[in-house]
Amino acid sequence: MKHVYRFFLLGLIVVAATSCRKNLDNLDIYEAEQRIHGSWTMIEVKNNVRGDGKWRKNDVSSHYRNWKFDFKADRTMTVYIPDEDLNLVGTWEIYEDWETDAEGETDLNTFLYMYMYDPEDIDKWREIVWEDMRVSSDKFKAREETYIHGERVFYFYEMTR
Repeated sequence: MKHVYRFFLLGLIVVAATSCRKNLDNLDIYEAEQRIHGSWTMIEVKNNVRGDGKWRKNDVSSHYRNWKFDFKADRTMTVYIPDEDLNLVGTWEIYEDWETDAEGETDLNTFLYMYMYDPEDIDKWREIVWEDMRVSSDKFKAREETYIHGERVFYFYEMTR
């Protein structure tokens, strides 16, 4: 019986620890937007690339060190990239889309689309689509799927307030 109580207590701890960070796929768009509003600083970025025929995660945080994102309620944004001393302005939008897997099962996914540019030089711009976002009061995690030289690569971002 003692094991049952330990298992139950462990389950409660896991539920409590994970309930603070909400997956934006489970929220309506208005509530998801509310969670994103504000200033965020990039603290960690990893990518998942194939090396020697195996997938592995690589820490590429140094390329994104202290990027600052400010998501405003009017769906405008600013981004500061310190390594390039670059100030970008732009827009952001949350949207939902249905995805169907190979077995024919469908899921509703939430995406964050961002487009930003340098007002001084419009040839400097970024376009980003994040998914699998989890946001708490002080942490923001997201995943990006992109293609580099024809190969699918995933980026995993973590920001803090």
